[in-house]
Amino acid sequence: MPRRRRDHSAEYRRRIAKGLAKGLSRSQARGHPKAAERHSSPKKKAAALEDHRQQIALRSLRKGMSLTASAREAGLSAERLRHFLSTTGAGRKRGRRWFVREDLPRRMLLYTSGEAIAVTVSKRGAASEIARFMNAVQQFLRSGDASYLAPFAGQSVTDIAGKWHPFETDPNVLYRLADTGADLFPLLYRYVL
Repeated sequence: MPRRRRDHSAEYRRRIAKGLAKGLSRSQARGHPKAAERHSSPKKKAAALEDHRQQIALRSLRKGMSLTASAREAGLSAERLRHFLSTTGAGRKRGRRWFVREDLPRRMLLYTSGEAIAVTVSKRGAASEIARFMNAVQQFLRSGDASYLAPFAGQSVTDIAGKWHPFETDPNVLYRLADTGADLFPLLYRYVL
């Protein structure tokens, strides 16, 4: 039995008419909203910065890649990434290039006060300090040399809410924390809004 041929033009007209009846603009009804407009389907409204592909694209942009190359590496279209950057405010355009905002909050893993917690920091210096500390912890765990931890004794970082978190430098506690589970660092290092 031959398949019925679809009338794509009629389907498209119905799609536009339904969208306009819902109060959407023509571009929203088409499924390609302008930068200042929201997507009409709930699937596209999913948590913006929690999407793994957008996290990859933000990291690529931060490394200095172009918007098109970052989108390609993350598996997104350049149009979708551009829309994401402009609506969330995660990126700024200077001239012809897009850049990730320097003050974007980041959620990171931190060993503090005998526990492993997720800390959200907004200052890039605080994020760098946590990354240096966690790197020193990894070097200590591999080598057993406590001298990697010495520069962080008595140091702390402040999270986005103003609460300070001291770095955990007790070797026994660090061994215990490392044995409690898998490496959570890649899962927790995320940009948040």
